[in-house]
Amino acid sequence: MLSYMGIKEIAEKAGVSKTTVSLALNGHKGVSEEMRLHIVALAKEMNYRVPGNRSYIQRQNGIIVFAKLSRHGLILNSDQNNFIVNYIEGIHHIVKEFGYSFEINTQRIETMDTFIAEINQKQPKGLIVLGTELKPEDILSLASLSVPYIVLDTYYEHIATDFVTMANISAVHTLVEHLVDKHHSDIMMVASGIATGNIAMRERGFRLAMEHYGLTISEQSFITVQPGFEGAYRDMLCYIHAKKHIPQALFCYNDVAAFGVIKALKDCGYAVPKDISIIGFDDLPMSLMMEPRLTSISVPTQRIGAIAARSLVEMLLSKSPHTIKSVLVQGKLVVRESVLDRK
Repeated sequence: MLSYMGIKEIAEKAGVSKTTVSLALNGHKGVSEEMRLHIVALAKEMNYRVPGNRSYIQRQNGIIVFAKLSRHGLILNSDQNNFIVNYIEGIHHIVKEFGYSFEINTQRIETMDTFIAEINQKQPKGLIVLGTELKPEDILSLASLSVPYIVLDTYYEHIATDFVTMANISAVHTLVEHLVDKHHSDIMMVASGIATGNIAMRERGFRLAMEHYGLTISEQSFITVQPGFEGAYRDMLCYIHAKKHIPQALFCYNDVAAFGVIKALKDCGYAVPKDISIIGFDDLPMSLMMEPRLTSISVPTQRIGAIAARSLVEMLLSKSPHTIKSVLVQGKLVVRESVLDRK
């Protein structure tokens, strides 16, 4: 059971009585589903254990679908399975908690028309779309859906829809700051030859961070490689063989690209980090097994999935008009041995 002080603190934060909090957390009648959802969320945020193991919503509320949509599979490939599983775990936990069934819809698409028609026909209660490989026009086409939806793992500022994703710009600022603190002034970025919303934001974050620290930034500050390990390895080899500039440090748009880049550098006689420092993004499990172990940005994927699911449930239960919002979740720099202090 929660302590009296716990109930009091939650009540003050929620702006309700202690009785209302007690009713909500113990699954009793007399509290609207919207308020119950809000109070349970506050309790979890404040690290209080909700009484008992009972479900607050005993009835079956319908189906929420997680749609994993890929256009080419170059970003959403087997290397990203760990990410996808974590998203699914975060979503499933919240969906189950609030009495909904959970289904996964995996499709390779060329256009969005068939997918949208399928969802409109099946009419689930709500939809979470994995937007990693989706173009802006794909996101815009989701407005034709007749069910509430949220887009996960991408972000386009000019599109008014509900996004939940990584705070890419601030994360890149953090990693550039780390390189500057380690006395690097000659920094370049390994960019993707196929654009996504997240990668575009990482490129933008790199430009902003370089400008912030007064470092040289131009189109020559980017090395473009094709997605995946093989693409990064092959294109980095071509770059090195062309005898182009090798900087003090490289920021790679994700860890898989970093793995390919490191192999190409080593095959050409460069030592990491003695000759060049490398930072990745995603903190995949393989980052711990690399030699040297890779400094990277850890993305709280399970938490992002849970936030997306909770936002969708709030949308479904709310009696008020929906207000579109975007949620950008902060990551964390994980420092390992692939960056050398050049002091």
